[in-house]
Amino acid sequence: FFSTYMGEDPVLVVRNSQGKVNAFLNTCRHRGNRVCRADAGSASAFTCSYHGWTYDTAGRLIAVPNFEDAYFGELDRAEWGLIPVARIDQYKGLIFATFDPAAPPLGEYLGEMAWYLDILLDRREGGTEVVGGVHKWVMPCNWKFAADNFQGDSYHVRWTHLSASIAGFGRRPEKRPTEKGIMIDTGNGHGLGAQLAPIDDDEPIPELRGYNEAIFREVEKRLGSERAGKIWPIHGNVFPTFSLLWPNRFHVIRVWHPKGPARTEVWSWCIVDKAASPEVKAAMARESVRTFGPGGAFEED
Repeated sequence: FFSTYMGEDPVLVVRNSQGKVNAFLNTCRHRGNRVCRADAGSASAFTCSYHGWTYDTAGRLIAVPNFEDAYFGELDRAEWGLIPVARIDQYKGLIFATFDPAAPPLGEYLGEMAWYLDILLDRREGGTEVVGGVHKWVMPCNWKFAADNFQGDSYHVRWTHLSASIAGFGRRPEKRPTEKGIMIDTGNGHGLGAQLAPIDDDEPIPELRGYNEAIFREVEKRLGSERAGKIWPIHGNVFPTFSLLWPNRFHVIRVWHPKGPARTEVWSWCIVDKAASPEVKAAMARESVRTFGPGGAFEED
């Protein structure tokens, strides 16, 4: 998964056979053409479809068409590789990069938000994985609208998503007055909304009913009693463009890609515990699409 500190367009992220991760600006310097057009896969090299320049997985320029008769063998290929991002780091399987060489280390940047991210990313042995592929769609809004909505706007849910809640796609409205919700500012522009109790008591999906109770002791051992059962994050945003939804029924991660002042491309994945059963994973993937996929009952609102 990829996000940036600064909310830029996606870059090319490469993991080599030794597990090392590199990240580069996903363009050739000449004419700004995209080098890699695939969302995922394996490759030993990347070739620009416009001029045929080819780069290895370390970003070095290794082949140039007509090198002898067009450049007379004088082009210094070492000077024309892909541009590496200034800094890159990982947290529990998430990859973050920044174009700012003066940015703080990732651990410092995430700060207190990491404590809450672990409730999604590290509650079971093996961490998490994506099920299915990435969903992409475009919204006619500024990226800040989406990021702010996920970070701190629980207020809209009862009204904007009322019909979907009544239809059974979320907590029914009559339950909400008994819930104790809190908004949390974790610093550095990050934040989330949470409940002060787990929400598994009336789960209508058979495959998911009782799942959180069944893994409670494992989560408590890994994360402590506070994160195992006393606080339940629902939505959040890592500034600027990485958002999360992790209620009981499904877990979603997103990156908002700005495409102009009033246009945002959404990249959305369903994320599950690796240790979960195939039935639980399939149910979470189904509920993710039904509720917060491109045509989901909540998403359409």
